[in-house]
Amino acid sequence: MVYIWADLLLGFKEIFSAPFKDPSIWWILAPIIFFWLILEVYFGRYKTEKLGWNSALLNGLTLFWIVIISIQTLFANNFELFTRSKLLFVIFVALYSVFIIFICFTHRIGGNIAFFFASPTIIHYLCGLSVLWTRGLLVMSPWVIIDLILLYILVLAMETILKKLIPSAPNSRLEGI
Repeated sequence: MVYIWADLLLGFKEIFSAPFKDPSIWWILAPIIFFWLILEVYFGRYKTEKLGWNSALLNGLTLFWIVIISIQTLFANNFELFTRSKLLFVIFVALYSVFIIFICFTHRIGGNIAFFFASPTIIHYLCGLSVLWTRGLLVMSPWVIIDLILLYILVLAMETILKKLIPSAPNSRLEGI
């Protein structure tokens, strides 16, 4: 049992140290984190407002932009960072982003389902993961993958708590116009 906890802690150490292995990564990572936090605070303040088609579409486009950066990273370093697993992950994220763009642009499925797939939490989490892993800053292992899943669950819990703690905006005269 002690070994499991030690391995989990080593996985978390790998995840949280990854952004500090190359300070230049913050030029990409900081806006991702900043925009994610702004969206969470916004939806915490305006609790009755839900994600709209245009915002969901933009989330899909944002993810696609990160896919382009990730592909460029994989191919720009003389294939030093290139692995089949990274390429498969980037292809998966690319297909996911194209799926979101398609369903949001065409309104092919119901809003609740589309908005679930295009939620800021999923999008920005995948953006950060893609940037860190394709740059070779995050070393994947089974324990890191387990920790990434646990971290995502923790982020969802913290998001829920944050939204409850943020005071609602006073009713605006312009709301509903």
